[in-house]
Amino acid sequence: MLSKYKSIRINENINLKIFKISLIVKKLFFFIFILLLGSNSIASQDTVKDSQSSEAILATEKELDQKIIELNKRFMSHAKLLKVMVKILPAQTVMFKGKADGTKCILSKDQEADTNDCIHLELYDFVGSDRGLSAKGLGAKNKYLTIFFAGAASGEADYRKIPPRDVSKIFSRIYLHDFVNEEKVISEIEDVSPLTAPLQNGNYFLFYQLDGFPFSGTEESPSSKGVGRYSLEKVENSTSHDIRNTFKKKFYVKHLDNFDKLFQKIYNFNDRDGNQNYRNNIRVLKDSLNY
Repeated sequence: MLSKYKSIRINENINLKIFKISLIVKKLFFFIFILLLGSNSIASQDTVKDSQSSEAILATEKELDQKIIELNKRFMSHAKLLKVMVKILPAQTVMFKGKADGTKCILSKDQEADTNDCIHLELYDFVGSDRGLSAKGLGAKNKYLTIFFAGAASGEADYRKIPPRDVSKIFSRIYLHDFVNEEKVISEIEDVSPLTAPLQNGNYFLFYQLDGFPFSGTEESPSSKGVGRYSLEKVENSTSHDIRNTFKKKFYVKHLDNFDKLFQKIYNFNDRDGNQNYRNNIRVLKDSLNY
């Protein structure tokens, strides 16, 4: 009888332990379920945040694109300079007109000819000029922008009345040759359709060369991203790498705006020079009344 009682107690203890273990397992599963639910909620929130961030980046890019298109349209009015006899230029500036040949503007002997269809405007400087070291011969740097116009000249004799002319291409080049550090850098931007709206990143081509590598004309390859000539469309513009927006905001919009103002300044300088000629002629005519 005693052994039977002991057997019952042992079974009860075993059942109690099984119950406790079962309870612990249930609590553990419930805890894991809560954790998974929480992590899914966090992941869902992160996804929403990423989506919102991506939308913000795309919205910013659209704003930048609109600014670029508006600036490109301003270049249409600089067709007047094709007929202006340019005699005055700002310091450290070179400008000439000519015929388009790919991304080059070939200098024309007749700077006011109706056949000219491009304007090359270049600014040059010296390495260390911002520190007053221009005379030290530390190196050279320059940048230029070339406007390529589409269609034929209007035939208008008075350059002030020349209407805006479509722009077929805008080509920019930035050059730096640091003699001290023996470094030569060339960056190029080619916009093959400046007036296309909305802006298409596939119409922009960039080229980067360091110390002569890669050779001019080399196309980007899948194994060498960002080396040679590549389309802006391929450049990442995500929440973690908004490279395309950085290019447009930090450089290209300001670059176009600076050159637009410089073209306008050159026109104003030389237009005033023409007005001064009119004034001089009137002065001579007035003086003639003295005899």
